[in-house]
Amino acid sequence: MTSKLRGFAARWFPKLRSREFYIDSPGFLSGLGDSAWLLYGLARSLKPKVCVEIGSARGKSACAVGLALRRNGGGKLYAIDPHSVTTWNDTNSVDSFAIISENLRQAGVTEFVEIVRKTSGAAAKGWDKKIDLIFIDGDHSYEGVKADWELFLPHLNEFGVVIFHDTLWDLRPDGQHDRADMGVPRFVEELRAAGYPVITIDQNFGVSLVQPRKGGVKLSQ
Repeated sequence: MTSKLRGFAARWFPKLRSREFYIDSPGFLSGLGDSAWLLYGLARSLKPKVCVEIGSARGKSACAVGLALRRNGGGKLYAIDPHSVTTWNDTNSVDSFAIISENLRQAGVTEFVEIVRKTSGAAAKGWDKKIDLIFIDGDHSYEGVKADWELFLPHLNEFGVVIFHDTLWDLRPDGQHDRADMGVPRFVEELRAAGYPVITIDQNFGVSLVQPRKGGVKLSQ
């Protein structure tokens, strides 16, 4: 390695270790796993001004997006979660407000992530910001995920991206956590059948990217 490259590594690698690698912290207890890096990469690539997530729990996804925004030098994530008892709380993540607050602080992203301690329905009232990236990982019932989509779809930018978690639950069920009221795969399959472009990653219980326009955005005249 040349002295120039060694100098570059010395300047940047410690910063990466102390910040971005916080995404791999074991304290998140999240089923999102390494797919948090997908959110990080999307946010780095899209250079979004406004991001939204529905369902934050301990903050793995919020830290991933927040770290990307920090590296971008701008943008804001609105992390929506009541941090109270719901039918879809992660294990040990019922009253998770203090936990996510500390994780955001440790990751150094409090400037880029605003915790919205509300249900998605309450947060959507009066919403007036155009959204570039939204991660939907809250109420996993069919009615719940459908409502989240319908609440925020009108606010998505033309080339905005919607990400759903747990979309392979029907094809790759987890016997330990199997639930009859899981509705995310059914709803995302309905979007695909209706003509919305869907790409699904076969990892971490399924992560699906959806372009929120039927047939996709036309790329030529």
